Amino acid sequence: MNISKKFLATCAASAIAALAVGVQQTSKAAPQLTIQSEEAAHPKLVRTIHELEEAIHELQSAPDDFGGNKAAAINDCVKAKHSLRRALYYRLHMDDAAIDRVQ
Repeated sequence: MNISKKFLATCAASAIAALAVGVQQTSKAAPQLTIQSEEAAHPKLVRTIHELEEAIHELQSAPDDFGGNKAAAINDCVKAKHSLRRALYYRLHMDDAAIDRVQ
């Protein structure tokens, strides 16, 4: 009887130790945040940023000034693009200059 209690105690201790090692290894394997990982996690935001870039280019190359609204529309699109990038990369703690350099 005494041997079975020791055996059970040893098995329990081994199981607890194995679980503790597994938890430690799991917690160390946190994913690395990168521009690429954030973009992969939010493809619709990335697509919207690209569409804004296309709209900016379209407005800039248009011969019409759209009733005097062209400059304001370009400026608003640039601001919207920057705001989306700030939202997309907020976990990377990038400053505004770094966000503007992202292509």
